[in-house]
Amino acid sequence: MRLNPAVRKALADIVATLNDGASASNSCTVAEGVFVPLADFECRGIQPSIAIRALDDTRMIRHPQPGGPPTVSRQIRGTTVVGVILAPAHVEGLDPAAFGLAAEEQAATPSDSTAAQQRGR
Repeated sequence: MRLNPAVRKALADIVATLNDGASASNSCTVAEGVFVPLADFECRGIQPSIAIRALDDTRMIRHPQPGGPPTVSRQIRGTTVVGVILAPAHVEGLDPAAFGLAAEEQAATPSDSTAAQQRGR
């Protein structure tokens, strides 16, 4: 499935603000990926529900809890901001291994030596 072109353009514009230190955007990297405020989509003429649906359909959003809502809130500059976490694998130039999720997945999947030790018990 391909990402809606309007959402793709807005998302590219939002992610580009990560490199702009003087930007007023609230998007930022977090342990799980890239936090994208829903208001940033609205500023670009995209309804948040459409953005969420398009990103969720293409499995680009990290859900905080399995089966839970795709949105999260973050405190940014003293204000609670609602947004989504974009998986780092979907952002060119980001190393997914540098994010906390990679460590969690590694811990959840035992190495071959750990699995062998567990079988030997």
